[in-house]
Amino acid sequence: MATDVALDVGTSYTRLATQERGLLFCEPTVVAIDTRTGAVVEVGHGALDAVVMSPKHVVAFRPLAKGATVDFDVAARLFRSFFDRAGFSKLSRVRVIMSVPALATSIERRALRQAALQAGAVEASLIETPMAGAIGLGMPVDDPVASAVVSLGAGSSEAAIISLGGIVTGRSLRVGGHDVDNAIATMLRQNYGVVASPPVIESLKKDLASALQRTNGATRIIAARTVDHGRPVSVETTATEINSSIREIVNSTIRMVQETLAEAPPDLAQDVLTQGLTLIGAHGQLGDLAELLGIETGVHVHVADEPDLVVIRGLERCLANMSSLHAMFRNADR
Repeated sequence: MATDVALDVGTSYTRLATQERGLLFCEPTVVAIDTRTGAVVEVGHGALDAVVMSPKHVVAFRPLAKGATVDFDVAARLFRSFFDRAGFSKLSRVRVIMSVPALATSIERRALRQAALQAGAVEASLIETPMAGAIGLGMPVDDPVASAVVSLGAGSSEAAIISLGGIVTGRSLRVGGHDVDNAIATMLRQNYGVVASPPVIESLKKDLASALQRTNGATRIIAARTVDHGRPVSVETTATEINSSIREIVNSTIRMVQETLAEAPPDLAQDVLTQGLTLIGAHGQLGDLAELLGIETGVHVHVADEPDLVVIRGLERCLANMSSLHAMFRNADR
């Protein structure tokens, strides 16, 4: 008998769930590999720790970037490791349903499916991330009404209006939370000549960043090291600098949503005005972003509860209805 598995494969995190056991893993999409032997040392959180604690020939690889599979073999090793950790042997006949960005090309979709098959799955189906998110939110995706979702992940952003089991109109960008982090890191390097660690960047984004450019005179003193000599230093940065660095990314996200709404048929546009739209994905929690979207679009916007888990919940729900969802899978497999 086949075992059905849901995989939310993200640029930053990968989540694995089954219908019977629910969410089993939420791990960084990272594989630590010994470059001398080619062997997998660790995956997920363990991979990040292994790179810090191990010799230089142990290197961390991220098989996905901007929502696309950039290293087919490493992605397959990641999936195989997760299958093993979940107790699925190569005899388990694993059937996988995976999320895929709506902007993914046919080649990128094929690469993701093939990575799952190489990892030991006997069958791999794809469902586009906005659709999985809408299902996870409990939206009536099969009804003749509009369900509006904006998915803001680490590597890509997508806005979609869904009706009658398909995406009626949508826009996508290969821009996400990682780009916000990179923009802040670039600002620190240019303004202060320092490099800060990812946790420090994340704290600055959480504490100071505002899509509405609100500052309240806030500042933060951070620990960093100089670019030229690597000396540890403390520097003070301001909310104004943080907000300036991310302004263009925020603006591009606003334009993406506005264009999606502008292309909606009149009846569905009216539904969105009535029901609003929902932000999912970790990047959707960027300070004041929901409020700014509401101002710029005239639509009520709210952030989903636990927005980073909405897609995997949608995939879990799909596991119970695999046979009835084949048409949706075929659309995503294009």
